[in-house]
Amino acid sequence: MDRHDVLTPPAPSRPGALAAYRRLPAVAGWSYLVVSALARLPVSMVPIAVLTAVTATSGSIAAGGAAAAATAVGEALGAAGAGVLCDRHGQRRVLLLLVAAHLIALTGFVLALGGAAVPALLAAAFLAGATLPQVSPLSRVRWMRLSPADLRTAMAYEGVVDELSFVAGPASVGLIALAAGTSAPLLVAAGVTAVFATAFAAHRTHRVTGPRPAAPATAAVPAQRTRGRAPSVMRPVLGMLAMGAVFGGTQAALTASATDAGRPSDGSLVYAALAIGSTITALGMVLVPAHVSLRRRWFLSAVGLLAGALAMLAAAGTTLALVPATFLTGLFVGPVMVTVNTVTAETGGHRTGGAAMTLLTSGTVLGTALGSALAGGLADAAGTRWAFAVAAGAAAALIALAAGRLAAPAGHTGAR
Repeated sequence: MDRHDVLTPPAPSRPGALAAYRRLPAVAGWSYLVVSALARLPVSMVPIAVLTAVTATSGSIAAGGAAAAATAVGEALGAAGAGVLCDRHGQRRVLLLLVAAHLIALTGFVLALGGAAVPALLAAAFLAGATLPQVSPLSRVRWMRLSPADLRTAMAYEGVVDELSFVAGPASVGLIALAAGTSAPLLVAAGVTAVFATAFAAHRTHRVTGPRPAAPATAAVPAQRTRGRAPSVMRPVLGMLAMGAVFGGTQAALTASATDAGRPSDGSLVYAALAIGSTITALGMVLVPAHVSLRRRWFLSAVGLLAGALAMLAAAGTTLALVPATFLTGLFVGPVMVTVNTVTAETGGHRTGGAAMTLLTSGTVLGTALGSALAGGLADAAGTRWAFAVAAGAAAALIALAAGRLAAPAGHTGAR
């Protein structure tokens, strides 16, 4: 059966932001919106839960940080591999295998907390990250194939849900750990994965991501398209690497600033202002006129992001001043994230959509780790204020990436 016979999107409705978002449940169903939102929570829960559990059981912040880093590296590598497998074999089969593997990995990690040596803990943390079901990028792939006409609205919606999950996930870890112990968040994350990631894998929308037939080996045109598409995929991946550096650098710099003020826990609270600002503008991206090109959106959003990063640098040392500066930065995070994902969706191609989208996740995860390490090193070596220079430098890199042509496949002009 052809995928277009499985899920046929309704005819476009009248223009407007509310009407645009109303089309999403009409295309995929309300159950899909709920399941895909909850299924991505473990991605934001597991790394911080690993950090919390290892730090508490070992008494070493260094060990906890190393375990969190191992989780991040595992996630970055696992995400890219999962995307390739989903393109080849379809999402349902791969996701169900990942769910089973992740539950085994988390069980092994919890058991290792009972007294395993640090190398064993690091290996278990790596496997827990590598097997995390990457619902967020794979959900974007489904939208690419469900209804291309609604792609920009879907990317805006996905950006909002991602931001909310990265607020709710760490917060839930803290509350669960406080109420039931430091291992409990890992068990809750396992339960969420078992229920909602499985439901996401089995949801009827998976049928639009079935195995794609291999391209004819002798076809010259697909080869040309592949060569032309590579730069357009790599540019967003580098963009998400820079965005990850913004996240990691800002988190580390805010934590250092709050620690200097004698209130280390304030760092995460101030960082929430970034997520709030990002959610607001990501939601409003559907209001941007269609004639405003993706290249212009990327460039202007990156310029705003640089302004916000410089505002944080100027406000360093004063928590009260950092809140509005961080919120200002967040206002431009949402547009950059939505735009980069949209560029990938519109230029990455349907055959390799899973690989392209999960590569963005890998870039973000690695960028976050790199940004955090750089900002932490700068805070120790040159003072807290200079830790914010990492976010500013990453924003400048985003401007440089936007300055080049966002290449698109032949016949497509939306990404220029």
